[in-house]
Amino acid sequence: MNYQDLTQKISAKFHLRRSFSKKLLDLISSEITQELRREKRVYLRALGVFHPIQRPARRYYDLKTKKIKIKPSHKDIVFRPGKHLLRQITRSKKSL
Repeated sequence: MNYQDLTQKISAKFHLRRSFSKKLLDLISSEITQELRREKRVYLRALGVFHPIQRPARRYYDLKTKKIKIKPSHKDIVFRPGKHLLRQITRSKKSL
């Protein structure tokens, strides 16, 4: 599923115009992004938790130059699925 598919499903399910469902999805996405930029945790019940973390610097071997390089520390986002989402996924796997 991609962005366009999701907006189409939202508009069909709630009988909205596709342009409105696109704006709605953009608003949700921008609010989540702003909170993560402020290094805040985003908890969406039944879906899961997004939280920013700081990854430490690490060494890696570059295959092109055949030298060891250092990747600097950087921010990353981690998603942990909620119990409800995990239950739904395991139920659907059992029924197959």
